[in-house]
Amino acid sequence: MKIRFILVITLFIFLVLSSRSESKYSSKYFPDKYQTSSFRGLSALSYIDVKILDNAAARGARSGLSVSGSKGINPTFRRINLYSDSLLNNSGINHTRLAIVGGALLATMATIHLYQQSGWWKYNRTPFHFKEDLIYGLSVDKIGHFYGADIFSYMIRKTLLWANLSEQQAIWIGAGGALLFTTFTEVEDGFSEWGFDRVDWLSDLGGALWAPARYHIPLLRTFDIKMSYHPSDLLGNPGGIGFKGQKHLIIDDYEGQTFWLSLKIEDVLPHTLKSYWPDFLCIALGYGARGVATPNQHRVYFIAPDVDFTRLIPQSTSFLKTLSEVLNFIHPPLPALRIYPTSIWYGIYF
Repeated sequence: MKIRFILVITLFIFLVLSSRSESKYSSKYFPDKYQTSSFRGLSALSYIDVKILDNAAARGARSGLSVSGSKGINPTFRRINLYSDSLLNNSGINHTRLAIVGGALLATMATIHLYQQSGWWKYNRTPFHFKEDLIYGLSVDKIGHFYGADIFSYMIRKTLLWANLSEQQAIWIGAGGALLFTTFTEVEDGFSEWGFDRVDWLSDLGGALWAPARYHIPLLRTFDIKMSYHPSDLLGNPGGIGFKGQKHLIIDDYEGQTFWLSLKIEDVLPHTLKSYWPDFLCIALGYGARGVATPNQHRVYFIAPDVDFTRLIPQSTSFLKTLSEVLNFIHPPLPALRIYPTSIWYGIYF
């Protein structure tokens, strides 16, 4: 939880850099005569329908693509796996970019470590021990660990794609890097008064493995994990984590954080109904906590419309594709209905 907002900021820094990783693939493997339809972006679907003429299919087969042509002259629809190594790594790893990526990621991790060392660990050293806190924040911080690890994994993955690693390589290295760093953070916590929180670590593990799970289990791509935030009364008050005397910051303002599980409705509708539902419109279930600094802390649940930005923003450039993926980590300000503990309608909730 302690690092997730730093990761969000870093993610935007890498946005332009990493977005270039896809541009060469679209121009190289999908020229103008390969007319694409229903493209939703890599984060939404692993396949696109490609309209291929017989001669184009033959050229694709010669280049190593698993595409078969039809017997007649009529164009046919085929499916190409966008996660295929043959699509994403034919030109080899760009070692110069890989060095840049590695240096940037190491610098980011070092900066976060130095902040944590000075703020959390330096004056709070104890023998290594385990300690779980399942009460304070009502698990909002646990979801935050999952969310932060997922962001870290995504950031590493996108930058590795820029270095021309395959999608599968980038996904697994991203997951491993995210888990390695969050585990290191938990071990350091184990030598401080906070202790190694095994539930926090399991949340880190889940967040790190979220992308590989979505890669191998298409059903999981129907869901997105998002966050929204509005400042609560805790923000700016004493008692925050970090430096001695530090006040509550966004990162530990649990009362202001709401996490959302967003469902892509079109993906679960019967085929006959899909044309009547806007493909970008989703439904999200929200979870948050109130009164976390009082004896009366309690859970709150919401239901709200949501937006799949990979289906709303045109996927015409690599920058727009990456921008839409980044925005999909955020639940935008929209109407919402609180459904527990009492019903409250919000014209705009964030």
